[in-house]
Amino acid sequence: MTSAANTTAPAAGAKPVAGQIVLGSACTIHEAQALRAHLLEQAAKPGPYEIDGGAVEQIDTAGLQLVVAFALDCLERNVHYTWKARSPVLEEAIQILGVAPLLESPGAASYIPGGAA
Repeated sequence: MTSAANTTAPAAGAKPVAGQIVLGSACTIHEAQALRAHLLEQAAKPGPYEIDGGAVEQIDTAGLQLVVAFALDCLERNVHYTWKARSPVLEEAIQILGVAPLLESPGAASYIPGGAA
């Protein structure tokens, strides 16, 4: 998993992104410590956040729990986030575990797999 700062200017009318969460190809219990550190590092920024899960090829309950915890923390702090992408594997895990409603930022358009958020 890599951490990347948002260095590009936002599109006209778009909210600037303060934090960027980039999920790696594997988000499993084996990567949980690194994923947690990445999420905490980004959570220290004021937000809003952009989450990119487009590269996820493998995810388990532990990895998804960390993403859900981050989303719930954003909700508690009233911080907006959007999804840049969700891979089919990530989307399937979200649906199987029934956490889709927890991963939608209030006030944001619902994420549509393969479409614009």
